[in-house]
Amino acid sequence: MAFVLTAALATSPIAHAADLRISNSGFDDGLSGWSGSHSPGGVAPVVWEGRTTARVEDADAAAAYGRESLPGLPATAGSRYTAFATVWTESGSAGLYLRFRGSSGQLLGSTFASVSGRRWNTVTASGIAPTGTATVSALIYSGVANVGTAYWDEVLISKEATDLGVQIQSSVPNATTFDADNAYALYTGTADANPRLAVIDLATERVTRTVTIPDTATTPTVGGWAAATATDGSVYLGTYPNSMLYRYVPGQAAMTSLGRAEGGYSFIWDLEPGAGGKVYGGTYNDGRYFKYDNGAFTTIGGVPAVAGAEYVRSIAHDPAANATYLGTGTNAALVRFDNVTGRTDSLLPAAYAHNSMVGGLTWTGGRLFARLDRTLLVLQVIRNADGSYQAVTDAAITDADLPHSPERDGRIWFVKEGLLHSYDLAARTVQATTVRPGLDVTGYTWTGGTLTGLGAATDGTRIFKYTPATGQWSSRLVPDTPVLPAAINALGTGPDGKIYTGGYLTGGTGVYDPLHGDVDDNSPDTPTLTGLSQTDSMMSAHGRLYIAAYPSAKLYSHTPGGPWPPTLHYTGGDAGDKAHDCGAGQGPPPQDRPYALAAAPDGTVYMGTVPKYGKRSGALSIWREGLPGRTLCVVPDQAVVSLAYAGGKVFGGTSTRGALGVNPVFAPGASATLFSYDPTTGTLRTHPLPLIAPKAVTALTEVDGQVWGLAGGSLITFDPARPDTITTTRLFPDPDYTSRAGLAWRDGVLLTIPQDPDHVYGTLGDQIFKVSRSTKAMTVLRTAAGMEGLTADRFGGLYYRIGERLHRFTVTP
Repeated sequence: MAFVLTAALATSPIAHAADLRISNSGFDDGLSGWSGSHSPGGVAPVVWEGRTTARVEDADAAAAYGRESLPGLPATAGSRYTAFATVWTESGSAGLYLRFRGSSGQLLGSTFASVSGRRWNTVTASGIAPTGTATVSALIYSGVANVGTAYWDEVLISKEATDLGVQIQSSVPNATTFDADNAYALYTGTADANPRLAVIDLATERVTRTVTIPDTATTPTVGGWAAATATDGSVYLGTYPNSMLYRYVPGQAAMTSLGRAEGGYSFIWDLEPGAGGKVYGGTYNDGRYFKYDNGAFTTIGGVPAVAGAEYVRSIAHDPAANATYLGTGTNAALVRFDNVTGRTDSLLPAAYAHNSMVGGLTWTGGRLFARLDRTLLVLQVIRNADGSYQAVTDAAITDADLPHSPERDGRIWFVKEGLLHSYDLAARTVQATTVRPGLDVTGYTWTGGTLTGLGAATDGTRIFKYTPATGQWSSRLVPDTPVLPAAINALGTGPDGKIYTGGYLTGGTGVYDPLHGDVDDNSPDTPTLTGLSQTDSMMSAHGRLYIAAYPSAKLYSHTPGGPWPPTLHYTGGDAGDKAHDCGAGQGPPPQDRPYALAAAPDGTVYMGTVPKYGKRSGALSIWREGLPGRTLCVVPDQAVVSLAYAGGKVFGGTSTRGALGVNPVFAPGASATLFSYDPTTGTLRTHPLPLIAPKAVTALTEVDGQVWGLAGGSLITFDPARPDTITTTRLFPDPDYTSRAGLAWRDGVLLTIPQDPDHVYGTLGDQIFKVSRSTKAMTVLRTAAGMEGLTADRFGGLYYRIGERLHRFTVTP
């Protein structure tokens, strides 16, 4: 289950108070919260054009009328603030003041803007708070010499830089292990929120204890996928991104960090108990198989454990034979390791050699169960006369969820296509039930004759129980499980003007209404929408929000106000052949990470993707309502990470970084590519970049009929009618993609905002900048470590992410 240099930098501090909210900003409660100003009268609450408004009616050329949002909101001297208001000017003009006051209420300074026009307009006033400022307020105003009537709605104030806080929360486990009475569920956190272990009583189905997983500032623990109960009853957890091993003794209030797995690089992917309280584990990215025994780590076998492996992704242990089975990747391998003699035997059936990973292993009922993609292999392990071992396939069960139950009465249980199924080991047959557990199970156990599973559902953690003898079953929500923030992986603006955010690993979707958030930045303003896995990109087009999610490059769409979860339209992971990689005469491999989206006026949606583990060739997927989707090879050995539609064609940019697990990480000697696809002819063309071997073209967008893009630290621009004639402008030094390879998939963003027709805005390398459309001169607006992504609201505010927190930078053209 996978369930953002030529100018001085902005130095305004980011305050941690989320949105500044004017009481009764939309005049829904009449004039409550708005103090009289200037001449008496002239202001009244009315409904205008279907809105609740404040009408400022000025018929006297010698008088001034207005109302001010007093008392003001907290403000800091030296910081920039901007007021926005929606106003319909029936006659004359409408004025908006942004006012700064001291601690005694004295007026220290103000800025002014006005607008006219018989339609709903947004008027903006911006200024820097002077020395001594304690509060900021807004004044709606009709000045002396003005005669006219204006209707005011939604008066809002924003700081220049605002930390809007956590947007997505999760309460689902990544890993689960059991003892006779309890489930131990591991809940993933973020770089700023430690993961937690929940102890859940299987009888009462309630949390009896929550334990925070400790870490240090130099070795932060974010989460984990590995949990195991040792023979002495201790619970072990394997975590990332520091390969730490933890032990929890049931009943205690805290757990112990045992240190980093020997040689482990970032992940402990799996743990298995051995005899005598031992625990075995596997790591990424050095492909190490290790043992923890009596206070010490020991590497077993070579490093990597299997030649060429970066992952020891899954482990199963046969205690009777003291043999451990290792499932590795990126090129799938399955080996039996004899813990007594050190002998290693390869068991992977030849038909599955093209897979990238053995994603799950279990030894139960005298059989080895191996998960490859969504196929569950049931293997007999047979000793040959010469002492070697081989595997014979009893069954290959497709579309089976991971994991499955321990063997009981000759059967194991698992979920397939939403229904609970059993597999009979003797008869080698699969039997479906009518039971729908309604959760992604992270672990099974048996309590007496009852099968018990724990896992993630759309509403949180659920516990599932099924008694085969009677057919009785239940699926119940577990209350009081840990609720932790989820890191933001993608963000975009919906057609409703709201800012949507997609969660990393545990999925989930956050929704933020610009300038209407609450003052609590440690939890979302609105409940997290569940039902989607990790989102990699978003786009508004055709009145919909398109959402592209990992794994398997799934394309969804959502119409604001419509049902949630969104509608699934296409799955790039189902396209292509696992043995292909866009080689001669080949098609694309299955796709996985959809980092790029573009839309055509005719309703067609284009998706650019990174392939599945171990492959290099990304692809271009094409979908339109009522037509079957398709996925095309574009540039062999390169991923597609940026797209733009312009001049009747789709233009794409590639990255020379392949999927996770390829070695070397970047295609040797390769240069990123610009390509075009003509939907009328189906023609694909590549266009040479006048740059020295950029590793990636991470951004493309249409600007005034031209295409703008980012290739490394350079801006590229061209006419879509003449894509071979490309102009380059150096903006920054090329990013260091060697040390931060993930940025070669998603480092840059370019966009335009209606409030500033003279500039294009962008992010690259922890910086927000703007570029003059006419001169290409660049100005850095803000620098913040860890900044990624960029989208804009209807006021022109720019949004980006740092970890689990959404930030806004208010643009003042």
